Amino acid sequence: MSFYLFGNPDESLRLKNVSSSTRNGKGVIKIEIETDSLDHLSWAVRDLEEVRRGQRAKPEPPKPHPQPKSKPLALPAPQLALPKPEEM
Repeated sequence: MSFYLFGNPDESLRLKNVSSSTRNGKGVIKIEIETDSLDHLSWAVRDLEEVRRGQRAKPEPPKPHPQPKSKPLALPAPQLALPKPEEM
């Protein structure tokens, strides 16, 4: 189950506090979410943990595309030189 916050007053998850700071040239956003429901708490934590695992996983390297094999020609290859007169 995913969770969303729409700003409705009757939501089970409520935005409690938001703050931001910068450290070493990177921005950090801290979000506090409050709930009375342990079910909604566990779903939110599970979804956030899935996000963390997905972002820490190393991306798979792209697979090289196989080069298409050259197709055989319909006609035989042309001779490289004229035949010698004695061969005719």
